[in-house]
Amino acid sequence: MRHFRHTVHMRPPAAAPVRARSWLSVVLVAVLAVAGIALIAPGDRAEAAALPSSILEGGYIISDAEFFDGDAMTAAQIQSFLNSKVGSCKSGYTCLKSFKGTMGKKAADSYCKAVAAKSSATAAQIIAAVGVACSINPKVILVMLQKEQGLVTSTAPSSWAYRAAMGQSCPDTAPCSAAAAGFINQVYLGARQMQVYTKNPTSFNYRAGQVNTIRWSPTASCGTSKVYIQNQATANLYIYTPYRPNVAALAAGYATGDSCSAYGNRNFYNYYEAWFAPSASASTGAPAQVPACQQPPAADIASSSGTATVTSATLNARKAPTMVCSSGMTSLKKGAQVTVTGKYGAWTKAKTAAGATVWLTTSYLKTSGTTGTPAGSSSPCTAPAKASITAATGTVQVTTSTLNVRTAPSTSCETGKIQLKQGETATRTGTYGVWWQISVSDKTYWGHSDYLAVVKTPTPTPTPTPTATSTPKPTTSATPKPTATPKPTATPKPTATPTATPKPTASPTPTPTATANPCAVPASGIKSASGTFVVRSGTVTARKAPSASCSTGTLKATTTTVMTRTGIYKDFTRLKIGSSTRWVKTTEITAATVRYTTAKVNFRAKATTSSTSYKMLAKGTRTVQIGTSGVWRKVIIGSQVGWVHSAYLSRTKPSTSSTAAKTMTTTATVNMRAGASTSTKVVVLLNKGAKVTVTGTSGVWRKVTTGTRTGWVHSAYLK
Repeated sequence: MRHFRHTVHMRPPAAAPVRARSWLSVVLVAVLAVAGIALIAPGDRAEAAALPSSILEGGYIISDAEFFDGDAMTAAQIQSFLNSKVGSCKSGYTCLKSFKGTMGKKAADSYCKAVAAKSSATAAQIIAAVGVACSINPKVILVMLQKEQGLVTSTAPSSWAYRAAMGQSCPDTAPCSAAAAGFINQVYLGARQMQVYTKNPTSFNYRAGQVNTIRWSPTASCGTSKVYIQNQATANLYIYTPYRPNVAALAAGYATGDSCSAYGNRNFYNYYEAWFAPSASASTGAPAQVPACQQPPAADIASSSGTATVTSATLNARKAPTMVCSSGMTSLKKGAQVTVTGKYGAWTKAKTAAGATVWLTTSYLKTSGTTGTPAGSSSPCTAPAKASITAATGTVQVTTSTLNVRTAPSTSCETGKIQLKQGETATRTGTYGVWWQISVSDKTYWGHSDYLAVVKTPTPTPTPTPTATSTPKPTTSATPKPTATPKPTATPKPTATPTATPKPTASPTPTPTATANPCAVPASGIKSASGTFVVRSGTVTARKAPSASCSTGTLKATTTTVMTRTGIYKDFTRLKIGSSTRWVKTTEITAATVRYTTAKVNFRAKATTSSTSYKMLAKGTRTVQIGTSGVWRKVIIGSQVGWVHSAYLSRTKPSTSSTAAKTMTTTATVNMRAGASTSTKVVVLLNKGAKVTVTGTSGVWRKVTTGTRTGWVHSAYLK
C-alpha cells in the first residue's frame, strides 16, 4: 500500500545542506513551567546507536527508540532550531520559522492522544504538540518536512509546499487529498499515519522481522531487492516511501545518482544524521555517502548471462555501478562485445574481451541470449533463489479457518494459489523469513508461518514380533542383518544386539530420518544486535531457540519485562531476560527507551505529584520508559512500574560526582537567581552570550559565577 508519498522523493535536494556541527548550541534554549515544576531540556543529541553507520544493506535506517521519542524536543527548542536554519525570508514569503495557524482540537483515538485547540500556533508549537500526542519524535517530523518539500531551510516556500508539507496522502499517481491539505493537517495526519503502520503491522506490504521485496525506484524495469527489515521504524519509512536507495544514490551524497535511483530514504538519513546525530568520523560529504566505486551487496546483483554489444559511439566501463566511479575507468567503442554476468538496476555487469570485470549502462547495450531474473524480481510470483531458502522439515498444520498458500512467498502472488482448510496438513521443506515452503500433492507452495504450526512427529511404531504364520523364508545367514531375511523359528526371540533384530517382512524397512530438534540453536546465521526491548502487548512466549515449535524451557514475558537484545535470526530476536537467553518473534516486541534520573526524584504510583511515592530515586538511576502521560513518563525500575516527571530524566547518565568547574555560555537573555528556583530573587540579568563558570548543580539548575557574582541559572539556557 502506498498512500502517502509525494514525487519529491524521487529528486535529490536542490542544494546540499551545510553539515553544521554547532546546531546544538542553539537548541537548548527554553524553560517550561508545568504545575510549578521547571522542566529540564530533553537529553542531548541522539545516541550514536540511534542511526546505523551505513544504510547500504537497507534494513536499518533509524532506531525505534529514536523514532518514537515524542517529547525529544520542546516547542522552544524546535523554534530555536528553525531559526538557526533560515537567516531571513525573501520578501513576500513566510518561512517555516515564522508560520502561524489555528490548530483545531483533535480528539484522542487509537493512534494519538488528544490535541488541544490553539489559535496563532507557531509551526514549532504544532510540531511539538503533535510529537507528544502521536509519540513521533519532532526531529522525525522536521526531517520529513525537509525531505518532502524543503520547508525547514527554504527562504521562499510556496503555498504548495505548505499544502503538501509532509507528502501525506500525496501518492505518485494522483493529486493530494483535499482532506489532508494544509500544514497543520499534514503534520498531524503524517505523524498519526506512522502509528497506523506501527499498530497494524500485518496490514502493509513492508514488515519488520522478515525479508521484504523493495523496489529501487517507481520504474518497474529497475527491478527489486530483498531486504530484511530489522525494526518497525525502518518499516514505517519504507511504507511511506517504498523505494530503497541504490549505491549510485548513496555514492552521490546529496546529488543525483542514476536513472534507477530514489532519494527519499537516503535524504531522511542524510538530514537526520547531519542535523541531530553528527558523526565524529564523517567530517565531509553526506552521512549516507559510500565510496565512489562501492560494489553493491552480492545479494542485490541478479545472475544473468548472454552477450551484449555496445550501441553508442563510446561507452564508459566502470569498476562499480555509480556515475561518480572514475578510478580505473576505460572506454569501449561501438560494436565492442562483452559477456554479461549480472544486472543491477540500470547497470549490466560484464567481462570484457581482455577479461576485466566492468559495469556498463544497460541502455547503451544490445543484449542477446540473456537469461536470469532481476535480484528480488519485480514479479510477485518469482520464487526466491534456492541459496536464500533455509532447509526445514516436519509436518505442518493449518491453524486458521482457511489459508491461501501461494507459489511464491508474497501476498501479492495470485497465480496458482490454492486454499487449505483448518486442520489440513502439508510437508514443510524450507523457510524464507516468515514464510514456510510446503509440499501439497507433490507441488511446492508458500504459506505464512503465522497460520501454520508444526505437528509433533509421531514416534515410530515398535517393530512387531513375527508370528509362526508370518514367518519369512529362511536364509543361510546365522545372524540376520536388518536388510536380510531371518531364519524361521517357532517363536523367534530378539537378539541382544539391536542391529540383529529380525524384521517381520522380507522387504527392508528404511531407517527413519532423524527429526530435527526444534530447540536447537542455529550454529550460524545469527546477526548481532543490541538495544533494550519490551513486549508490544499482552504476554508472549520466550523460547530456547528461534522456532515456534520449541516448547521446552519456555519463559513468559509481559509488557513490564525488560529485555536486552543480543541477536537476530530470521523473524526471531534473541534476548537476555534476567540471567536467561531466550528467543521471541520480532513482531511481538518493541524497542524501549532508556532514561537516567538527573537528580533525586520521587518514583510515584500515578502520574501526579499528589500520588504515593514508592521511593526516592538516586541521581543516575537507570529507568526504561514504556509510556507517556503529559509531562510524566511511565517507567520500569527493576520489576516495578511507576511514574517519574520528565524534567528529571535524560538520555545520558549524569555524573554522580561533584560537578567540575567549566565555562558555559548563555543561549538567551536569562535571570541569574539567588537560589535554584524561579521563586528566588534575581541577582543579575545575563545577556545572551555571557560566559559563566559552572561550579555546582541542583536538579535542572546550575550554580554559576560571573565576575564577582554567584547565582543559579537554569540549564536550558546554557551551552
